[in-house]
Amino acid sequence: MNDSMLFVLISLGIALSVAAVFLWVLLRERKPVTQASQAKANAKVYRDQILDLDREHDSGHISDQEWQQSRDELSLRLLEDTSAVDDPAAKTEKPAIWTAVVLAVALPFGAMSLYMWVGQPEALNPLSLKSPEQVDPKDLTKLAQTLAEKLQDKPDNLQGWVMLGRTYRTLENFDAALKAYDTALKLSADDDLKLERIEVIAMQRQGQFDGEPWRVIREILQKDPQHFAALLTAGSASYSEGKYADALKFWEQARQPLEANHPDLAGLENAIATVRDKLGMPPKAVASASSAPASSGSNGNALSAGLSVSGQITLSAAIKAKASPNDAVFVYATPANGERMPLAIFKTTVSQLPLNFTLDDSTAMTPERKLSTAGEVLVKVRVSKSGNAIPQSGDLTGSVGPVKVGSKGLKLEIKDQIP
Repeated sequence: MNDSMLFVLISLGIALSVAAVFLWVLLRERKPVTQASQAKANAKVYRDQILDLDREHDSGHISDQEWQQSRDELSLRLLEDTSAVDDPAAKTEKPAIWTAVVLAVALPFGAMSLYMWVGQPEALNPLSLKSPEQVDPKDLTKLAQTLAEKLQDKPDNLQGWVMLGRTYRTLENFDAALKAYDTALKLSADDDLKLERIEVIAMQRQGQFDGEPWRVIREILQKDPQHFAALLTAGSASYSEGKYADALKFWEQARQPLEANHPDLAGLENAIATVRDKLGMPPKAVASASSAPASSGSNGNALSAGLSVSGQITLSAAIKAKASPNDAVFVYATPANGERMPLAIFKTTVSQLPLNFTLDDSTAMTPERKLSTAGEVLVKVRVSKSGNAIPQSGDLTGSVGPVKVGSKGLKLEIKDQIP
């Protein structure tokens, strides 16, 4: 039994237990409270008070006169409050059968309905407990298809379209991701969503932000010059274009208001340290040792620190005839935890094979995601006739790993073909 089913059973059991208590109260026979029955209860109270008064008198705490006066008053009140007789017409109350039946059905059903409305029923899906990068691609594809079908019936579900866009992005189905983001933006013109969308465009263009991506970034920063996500994206776009001074300006502006415990602080300071190194500037003092910059401005520095992976790429004789000298070759490393976004990548051509390669922080797609921060990686190679960064049918591939960052002498052979 999985955790989701156990949760459902426990929740249903609790609801049924509460319903059972209500049923017991409603179905048992109850004698009505009459004047006579209330008088009996009052009599017991007065008798207890008279006994307390007698004990106080016997112990000498009150005088004979006080004792007699108080006892007479209590006796008189006892006679007055206990003079009622039983009402012969009083009857035992009948069980509230119909009320019990309604509650027995409505309570469990209402509890589950309330959870479906204000809770997170998606959490009952085991796939939703994992990040998209940790799910098997086949399961993720199936999840995307199911979500897309549900959104046809509920096209106004903003979060559903956003989730679908992110899922397609993880699957590197960028065209479908853009369509999902476009639909989401029709429901909410959110600036963060606009930034997610242009990141997909940049990924589709192999890291190029020219045109629409830069226009969107500038529009957002014009409205809000301190928009954190826009500043980060602007810095990444500038870095990818080799405009390191601009990248430094954007990232330092984003860094300025952050508190010392901000979750993005360490990554941002690493990015700033990297770009300062690119510009030949001395490293800045940082808030903590964990965010201290590692020298990554050259392959030699990364290699000496063991923060790279290297080896040789070869093309298998069995599929050599399927490749042309001018076909693009992408060599990249992804985290061993299942994330699909490369930490480091470079591009060459088949004519350069066999080729000795090195992946390190200098080949990072963005400086905030470094190879040196990963423990283990998968090293992959793909030959693309179209030169497209998106894997397509007919592409030739090869991989090795997981391997520890710092590994050398890897043998990366291109020997498989995508169906």
